[in-house]
Amino acid sequence: MEKRAVSSVISVLLMTAVAVIFAATVSVIALDIIDASQPAPSAGFEQRLLDEDSSEERLELTLTHGDRIRADQVLIVSTEPVDIGGPDTDPNGGYATVGEKLTEGNDQSGVGDYWTAGESILLGGVGDLSGTTIRVVWNPAEVRKDGQNGRAPSALIGENSAILWEYTVT
Repeated sequence: MEKRAVSSVISVLLMTAVAVIFAATVSVIALDIIDASQPAPSAGFEQRLLDEDSSEERLELTLTHGDRIRADQVLIVSTEPVDIGGPDTDPNGGYATVGEKLTEGNDQSGVGDYWTAGESILLGGVGDLSGTTIRVVWNPAEVRKDGQNGRAPSALIGENSAILWEYTVT
């Protein structure tokens, strides 16, 4: 009789452990889903076309107001390849793609960890920008570039992404 009681206690303990592990797994998955659906930041932008009469047009894009935006969650998506530059670095056409991370290069955009009101980036490096549509896309998770040896984003606009700004250069 003593052996039956021991096996019964062990089975109850094992079933309890399985239930606790299952509950922990479900809660982690639920919290990940909640984090992925965080609201997009509210932001306002101004654009200014520079060097219109030269062969290397650049678009200056300034975050004018709203929430500060984590730079690693921003992807610049365009219909034609562009490169990002900043106050100390001009855009370079040799690195231009249709999906540019704001955090690419050695802080080439000059934004830092967060893009805050008053900070500007430069877009260009490919000559005439006329007809190019450019978007600032916010992603709820860090943007990754895996395709073409890190030169192309895994996805331009994800399921929970939001377009914060869109402009077609005329």
